[in-house]
Amino acid sequence: MWDLLLKNGHVVDPLNGRDGIFDIAVEGGRIAAVGASLDGRAKAVEDCSGLLVVPGIIDAHMHLGCVYGSPYGSRMTALAGVTTCLDMAGPIDEILADGHRTGAGLNVAIMDRLEPGERYGTNDPSLDQVRDFADTCTEKGALGVKLVGGHWPLTPEACRRTIEVCNEKGYAVAWHAGTTTAQSDIEGVRQAVEIAGDMRLHLAHINSYCRGRILNPEAEAREALELLKAHPNIWSEAYLSQFNGTHLTCSESGEALDFVTKHCLSLFGLPQTADGIRTALRKRIAHVLKDTGWITEILRGEDAVREWEARGTTNVVGCFPVNAASSRLMLASDKRQDGTFTVDAFSTDGGCIPRNVIIENGLGLVKFGAISLSEFVLKASLSTARHLRLFDRGHFTEGAVADITVIDYEKAKAVETLVSGSVNMKNGVLYGRDMTIITTERGKPYVESMGYPTIIIDPSAPEPERICVS
Repeated sequence: MWDLLLKNGHVVDPLNGRDGIFDIAVEGGRIAAVGASLDGRAKAVEDCSGLLVVPGIIDAHMHLGCVYGSPYGSRMTALAGVTTCLDMAGPIDEILADGHRTGAGLNVAIMDRLEPGERYGTNDPSLDQVRDFADTCTEKGALGVKLVGGHWPLTPEACRRTIEVCNEKGYAVAWHAGTTTAQSDIEGVRQAVEIAGDMRLHLAHINSYCRGRILNPEAEAREALELLKAHPNIWSEAYLSQFNGTHLTCSESGEALDFVTKHCLSLFGLPQTADGIRTALRKRIAHVLKDTGWITEILRGEDAVREWEARGTTNVVGCFPVNAASSRLMLASDKRQDGTFTVDAFSTDGGCIPRNVIIENGLGLVKFGAISLSEFVLKASLSTARHLRLFDRGHFTEGAVADITVIDYEKAKAVETLVSGSVNMKNGVLYGRDMTIITTERGKPYVESMGYPTIIIDPSAPEPERICVS
């Protein structure tokens, strides 16, 4: 007897070439069978007629920690239909401290951000300092290191050292492009690609560098795509929201401190100061994020100004509508000569930032005709599963882990998720608790000492070949 039988859903499983009406049987947390009309008894049966049933959505870049808004990113991510995610900043200590309370049943991998100004008092950490940080964060369970050059840039030499150390030690490494000599734009991408050379690198949220600061957004997107095609060693993702996320923090003298915020203000012809931020909020160009105690919500206009001023213009996260639709469409749909996608996956850069729109905007691309349903699943699940070496997820092969997302296609909204065969979210209600940490053999002892179940992967293994689906 199976534990669960999902009947009559529109199943899309590109790895196995499925795109039609099928039943899915689940037993012991894994896929037991998939067929057009399965005969067999189950402890529970769900009729999924009229619903889209896909491998669990995997967010390739999001944020759990309150450094980017609140500690409730996992709740917001789970409510959006995601089953597995890659946190791209940590701090890992904070996530592990909060995860038992806020984990929402997700599988979570973590990249810890390198901000050596906090740790070492410099933006040019030495080789020994880079090694110290990389060794420490991976021992605590992180897969590797995230360079946050767009917000807190390091010297080009320090970025090169970080990528080299992670490649030598078999740690994962990701980069929000930008250094002390090139900003978070297409020039930053040019520099990042040159510095990385043939080394392994996850170049984060490609859309963030195509906002029209140097050229127009379409020209910048074309250049970014050509750079990625010329450097297949670089794995990438792009998010589908028009909104970014940035710190609206100012110095005592009123200067905006975050480099992304400065860039956004300049795009709208505003001074890079507290007065510029205040004007952007009043004109509803920028918004403020507020921690409600359950999730993060967006405040606009005078409500945003009051919140920002009440918090002393410090430690406030906000967002600007700076991602052009044209460049987002190009980056989501462009392909290499062999038919594989140039930008490997969808992400949100969200979590605790309220832009968790992989399903909403991803299916919008399907309805628009830019990608197929199978390609949506490839970019929203399978590609990132393979990037994370989670080879038993992202598909419905018999024996695969039963991570499943059920979607109302017309509403472009997740109505249910299962994680390892158990209901995690259904009709907007969260059932999952805690989190499972995706880590390495190096990080396993510490993570388990903190009371978390683990999934062990090897980020040093060769990047799997890209998959082409029709």
